[in-house]
Amino acid sequence: MRSEKRELYFVATVLAATLAAGGYFAWVHRAPSPERVAAHTAAWLDGPRATAKLMMERYGPPNALGEGTATWYERGPWKRITIHGGEHFDYLEQTVGYFIPVDAVEPLRAFGHGLRFDRIDDELTATSNSEALNILALNMADDVASARRAASEASELYVRTARLAAAGKSSPSLDRLQFEPYRPATESPWNREIAY
Repeated sequence: MRSEKRELYFVATVLAATLAAGGYFAWVHRAPSPERVAAHTAAWLDGPRATAKLMMERYGPPNALGEGTATWYERGPWKRITIHGGEHFDYLEQTVGYFIPVDAVEPLRAFGHGLRFDRIDDELTATSNSEALNILALNMADDVASARRAASEASELYVRTARLAAAGKSSPSLDRLQFEPYRPATESPWNREIAY
């Protein structure tokens, strides 16, 4: 009888400790409130602070606040959105899942325009100060990767479209992604490690 009580006490203790640890993890990794985000971004430069506010309006509060950054995971078409508060230019990074063929590596490097790719994690990242320019860069990168355009032609079209956008004109290449981002069936935002 005593050993059964000890076992029951041990199981209850382990269960309570597990629940407490889970609650603590959920509390620490909860989505920051708008007030907490506003306090976190208060010392940021104007451009990143305004962009963080805009991203919150579009995608809700970020999943993580880091040293000078705010990061969203799995919002809209984006695998990840990161804003760097201390940057004057190119402070908005937006990443999509994208399978990059081996023969597209060199043309994508030649394209440039704030584009980075990671063949190991199947990611394509655009960096600028505007979501529209990031969408444009990713659309042009898709054209280059799928050999619909040469890198030089895509680069010229990127510059021409960006100038028209600055003049107030619109283009479908600025409004939305013209391709479907790659999303592995097993991926979940809760399965990834979050670095702070």
